[in-house]
Amino acid sequence: AVVSTQSTGHALTSLLYPLTWVCIYIPMLSKGIRKDVRDLVQSPSPYIIGILKSDYPRVRTNELQDTEVLVVDLTTKKLTDLRREQDRVLPISDATKKALKVKLREVKKKKDQAKHSEVWQNFLKPFLNHIDNLCGEAETKDGVRQIPMESYLAKVTEQGDQVFAEKLLSTQMSQLYLQKNKIRMLRQ
Repeated sequence: AVVSTQSTGHALTSLLYPLTWVCIYIPMLSKGIRKDVRDLVQSPSPYIIGILKSDYPRVRTNELQDTEVLVVDLTTKKLTDLRREQDRVLPISDATKKALKVKLREVKKKKDQAKHSEVWQNFLKPFLNHIDNLCGEAETKDGVRQIPMESYLAKVTEQGDQVFAEKLLSTQMSQLYLQKNKIRMLRQ
């Protein structure tokens, strides 16, 4: 159970490639750090924490009380969504949702674990490609390419995808990606 929980956390974070998870990540919550978890989960940062099923009721009652979480039960393969209603919907267009579902079905049919990154590259890659496309015409200041956010959002044609793109670019992992590639998104 411990190995399964830890490997699931590692797989989840690797699905974000080429982005890197930079927020709180605890592959397996041990009793020794439980007292500190309350402070971590109260921070405004997202987190991934692995917990044994036998420990979950106690942890939920104490350390995770009054937090909004999405619980993935690896034993029953069920999700329990304890987030606010407005946070439960992925803000993407119907066309993008449909394409993502098709890719997920393809991967499921293949039963090829290595292909899971394909799903996320096909989902995230278009958003990141718009940045790459704008880099050629971007003004450079102190070695950093400057891209106006409005130019980026204009490349994202679907309204729902624009909302997602803006949220995606506001994350720490996107900021790290931009920084590594010497790109700055300018907000007006």
